[in-house]
Amino acid sequence: MLVVSPVEPKKIALMHFAYPPNIGGVESMIKEHAQILTALGYNITVITGSGEEKDARIKLVVIPELQSVMNFNPFLQEKILKQGLIDNDFYKLAESIEIDLEKALSGIDTVIVHNMITIVRNLPFISAFKNYVKKYPNKKYFSWTHDHSYINEFKIKDVDKIANSKFEKDILTTPIKNLTYILISESFREPFIKLMGLSDANTVVIPNGIDIRHFLEIDDIIWEIIEKYGLIKSFPLILSPVNIMDRKNLLYCVEIIHYLKKTYPHIKYVITGQPSKHHSTEAYFENLKTTISQFGLKENVLFFNDFLSRALARTEVHDLYQISDMVFFLSKSENFGLPLLESALTKTPILVSDLKVFREIGGELIRYIDYRNVKSEQTAEIVKDFLEQSSRVKLNFRSRTEYDLKTILKDKFVPLVEKK
Repeated sequence: MLVVSPVEPKKIALMHFAYPPNIGGVESMIKEHAQILTALGYNITVITGSGEEKDARIKLVVIPELQSVMNFNPFLQEKILKQGLIDNDFYKLAESIEIDLEKALSGIDTVIVHNMITIVRNLPFISAFKNYVKKYPNKKYFSWTHDHSYINEFKIKDVDKIANSKFEKDILTTPIKNLTYILISESFREPFIKLMGLSDANTVVIPNGIDIRHFLEIDDIIWEIIEKYGLIKSFPLILSPVNIMDRKNLLYCVEIIHYLKKTYPHIKYVITGQPSKHHSTEAYFENLKTTISQFGLKENVLFFNDFLSRALARTEVHDLYQISDMVFFLSKSENFGLPLLESALTKTPILVSDLKVFREIGGELIRYIDYRNVKSEQTAEIVKDFLEQSSRVKLNFRSRTEYDLKTILKDKFVPLVEKK
């Protein structure tokens, strides 16, 4: 019998001057890259001048000479940048770094250098790295470029005036062969390719992003459901944080969803609560599910009751508010109304029924619907108008769909790594 050996995961190295707990935007992003790429099944090594890593899955190699030269040899940095002097001390450091790279990158398939070869902080590293790439041309190399020392506010500086030496100018403006330059925006790519003498074909734009799960501190079980049902990419995502019973008026809400689906085919409606064990409530729940089926909304309406046999914790409810575009709270009767406060504190738009107690809480700051006199189709139009006019809701949707870091890495970077 033929036994097929499992494919060993590709080994990727991420490199930067520093790594958390050092503070910095690139430092934090590299940590997120390391975590996400590890979760995607890659074998990750971080090679840095300073930092710590507690995740046993991520290997950390610290080479102090990868920091800004100013951090460990200010006299040499002064010679390089102030005097424009490239002497024996420079080449000794470059040779030492190259030896360290030989060890650290042994067995690595893909090397990603974040911001180190376009910044003047460590020219000996750039020299050593160029030599390494030339010596090992069969690996994949990427320069993830966030900045360039000769570009400011998308304009190229007067390089002849600010370059401290011809060596510095050449090493920062001559592209490295066998290396793909990744730029973080189209706006930055334009001056970059002009400065470097490249073309669009030599570069790739991969925007920065947010690790939504960690930024919003979403609990594990909620994130699992979000991913399983594609809630991040659903629009609009509407929440009803209520139990399932007649006075919560969910049939009316489902009718609204039915009409909204004509405009928004990927709409998702999340109902967090559970039905009680009373016969009348169970009958109501069955009627609700029948209505959903008749409207063709089985893929659009999500009951947490289907996969959780307990009530949601406060933190879990908070997570759902955070990612939702709108809350429906159209009860027939209430003695108070916590969702009004919860939506206010999470800045989630809410649509509520016109009850006296709701006006006591929300005053004139909330949009009320008299469900007795306003048909669900009319309410759907009101919701649609709001969604179309709310730049904040639209920006939220764009941010979570186009700038989710995991999606960006999976869709834009992984194909580059896997390309034959």
